[in-house]
Amino acid sequence: MKTTKTLTAALVVILTATAAWALVNPSLQPIHLYDRYKVVLVAQVVSADLTNEDEDVESGRIKLKVIAVHNGKFAGKEIVIDVPARKSRVEPKHEASEDWNIWDVSEKGRTFVAFVGKKRRRGEKDILLYCGDRQWHHASITDPAKPAGWTYQAASADVMVGTFNGQSDRLAEMMGDTKSGTAFFPADVNVRLNKDIAVGKVPGAAGGVALFDLDDDGDLDVLACSQKGVRAFLQEGKMKFADATEKLGLAGVSGISCGLADVNGDGRSDLLIDTQLLLKTEKGFAKANAPVVKLDKPLKVSSFVELNGDGNPDILLSSDGGGLTALLGDGKGAFTDATAKLGLDGAECGAGGNGYFAPGDWNGDGKTDIYYAAGKGLILVQDAKGAFAPTKDKLAMDYRCSPDYKPGKTGAGCFATVWKSDAMDIVNPGDSSLAILANVKGAASDVSVDGNEIGLCAARQIATLAEDLNMDGYPDLYTISRDVIQKNQFHTNRGYGSFMDATLYLDSAFGEAHSKGAWGVAAGDVNRDGMNDLLMGHGDGTITIVISGAAEVRKATENPTYHAKKLQQTCIVSVMLKGTGVVGADVSLVDSKSNTILRRSVATQVLTGCRGPNGVNLAVREPGDYTLQVRFADGTVKKQKITVGKIKHESVTVSNG
Repeated sequence: MKTTKTLTAALVVILTATAAWALVNPSLQPIHLYDRYKVVLVAQVVSADLTNEDEDVESGRIKLKVIAVHNGKFAGKEIVIDVPARKSRVEPKHEASEDWNIWDVSEKGRTFVAFVGKKRRRGEKDILLYCGDRQWHHASITDPAKPAGWTYQAASADVMVGTFNGQSDRLAEMMGDTKSGTAFFPADVNVRLNKDIAVGKVPGAAGGVALFDLDDDGDLDVLACSQKGVRAFLQEGKMKFADATEKLGLAGVSGISCGLADVNGDGRSDLLIDTQLLLKTEKGFAKANAPVVKLDKPLKVSSFVELNGDGNPDILLSSDGGGLTALLGDGKGAFTDATAKLGLDGAECGAGGNGYFAPGDWNGDGKTDIYYAAGKGLILVQDAKGAFAPTKDKLAMDYRCSPDYKPGKTGAGCFATVWKSDAMDIVNPGDSSLAILANVKGAASDVSVDGNEIGLCAARQIATLAEDLNMDGYPDLYTISRDVIQKNQFHTNRGYGSFMDATLYLDSAFGEAHSKGAWGVAAGDVNRDGMNDLLMGHGDGTITIVISGAAEVRKATENPTYHAKKLQQTCIVSVMLKGTGVVGADVSLVDSKSNTILRRSVATQVLTGCRGPNGVNLAVREPGDYTLQVRFADGTVKKQKITVGKIKHESVTVSNG
């Protein structure tokens, strides 16, 4: 894989990257190991007994229970690894493995993935072990007549972290998928976001943006916010945008944040600009008779969010020093302040704080929860009565920003299925960091350390959008920088909890818009090819659509690689939602074994006051029969059987009422 960056820049990145973030090695990936070894098995530690704990010796025995054999045949249900004294082992030959110790990763219950017996000559006894914590180790079969007896050798002298450095149980999962032929763990850049289309400009710096059908003609249009005036651009003809601000009744309207939802049940999507509600009419938008709310603190972000499960759009606002404010909608266009009723006025829920928020279903109970990027981070979960309370997780997020290191200019994250396909995780940007908080057995766990190149971030970050931008079935991470001379950041989701920084390998995959930061970002299929495109509002006021070129990467080729075949057979299912409870709706694709293959939520990526379309685009890699399941925000569940593979791009509309 070739990089287009200069040699100097590449060396700087490589030399400053830690082992946890080591660059992806495209020639040595788990699928290659699967083919090179006779046996691939998964085992769990039963016991680890150090018979001599002296630091210079550390000898003992590790016992493993075989859980699964994914390749080849293996006799025996238990493995015994004898660990000789240190002086008998081969010392690591690279800095990254100097502190690796087999005993550090041998606690009871730990998952080991073992590649046993190379297929080439004189490698029949070789064993490669992955134990998690970015640790690869070598062992050998002690006696070929007893293949379950192994002798430990040393930590890997090769830089194996470029192969896989995530959690060992995720590698075990990948090996199971490799056996079934469904694994997908690409090591090549399959994203193209270098086709910039200038839409227009707002006066002053741009704020939140919306990629939404404003005139109900089926095409996505553009709305961009600014403190000096919002601008609306209608798509008139394919990919031709015209300023329709005055036509839509938005002349003189200004604000930094936007939201769209049908608040009065007339079938039209109304508009929220900061704290001002504008109702959609046949001619455009008209200001409501009264303002939604008056805040005594500067507004940070506002959005339509479904809060109480009745399907009616509610409003959530965050202000600088004023915490969160919640307004419940009655479905007829009126809103009532319910901040205290919902428990959001308490100090434990961040009252008086300053931070961005993200709505999503954290615990899988179907109710909207809130991630609030204030203090060190709060996960606010609804109880049975609808009141919010913080979880017991002791988060340690840092929202301080240079140059004064005051909080509040970063942390605009979201909920998305970036760690597992069936659970909503929290994606949280810091000023120059990125964290993924996964719900592991009911507790928030920062899994970022196991995410490979996710540790390589931009500077002065403000928000992260989670969306499948290369349409391979995995939500990617696009992080915008508030600095007009700073590049944004794209992390390709490779699956199994691993990410890569695509710009390290193919800088030409990104255009000029990627290099000038942004204060707002949204995603959706602008040109109706099934691929998610990007909308960005920049600090200099320019508004840009970046058309996805992901389809170019998956064109049919001679002798395609395994992963290229997967991309070439991938089909797109575009799902459009209508009716009650669209804001906060949950869309899932379930296979014949009741496994959730894909899951997305609608209108929840608020970020800096942004809005995407009333639908999702699902990239399905494996042809077959599925159930499309939509849970609307009022609890209504709609199910529909679909067969994927007959056509490359299928559009489905699901209505609620």
